[in-house]
Amino acid sequence: MKILHLDSNHLLLTQQLAALGHTNHEDFTSSKDAVETKIHLYDGLIIRSRFRIDAEFLDKATNLKFIGRVGAGLENIDTDYASANGIHLIAAPEGNQNAVGEHALGMLLALFNKLHSADQEIRGGAWQREANRGIELSGKTVGIIGYGHMGKAFAKKLRGFDVEVLCFDIKPNLGDDNAQQVSLDTLQEKAQIISLHVPHTEQTFQMVNTDFIHKFKQPFWLLNTARGSCVVTRKI
Repeated sequence: MKILHLDSNHLLLTQQLAALGHTNHEDFTSSKDAVETKIHLYDGLIIRSRFRIDAEFLDKATNLKFIGRVGAGLENIDTDYASANGIHLIAAPEGNQNAVGEHALGMLLALFNKLHSADQEIRGGAWQREANRGIELSGKTVGIIGYGHMGKAFAKKLRGFDVEVLCFDIKPNLGDDNAQQVSLDTLQEKAQIISLHVPHTEQTFQMVNTDFIHKFKQPFWLLNTARGSCVVTRKI
């Protein structure tokens, strides 16, 4: 098969595809319109987030058999239209789970220890020792919303801390030794830290809004390593 790569990825991907007998072409710079003029020549497409693969694009991809996205989500692809046209969709939800887990932990520690604000102040010549005293994680309850690959990775990183870890997911029976699965009501009652690890869907779009926040029994810190669209950030 002839495969077009629209974003740079690990060299291993093209090497293994070539070893299987496939032909790899790379185009990291052409406009979407330019790619549309030649997409009919290809059987496969590899993309990350360069542009949206919509119905108009897919109508021109008359020979396309699969789209591979090097990433966890498929929201930049019209999945319904692709499936209706017999195009197989492939994602890599587990690919960066460890990196996301470490990143979420780093964000949490930086937040609790005010590392960013203290760094900026010190660079500006200010030493606000008391104002930048940190908060300890010990004794806190962490609520993870979305307990798939990313949520599980974050929970695993928390094992070395004296915290209670709860998780909520629309799928049942996902809890494990690292997190107790509970209802959303229970999570909102007990959690002091919330970490989002959900895909972009109709249900998760702007899920963290005023109503969501007001249902929590106590103030909480929010981490979002999912999609920005999951959180309403505008001031009301």
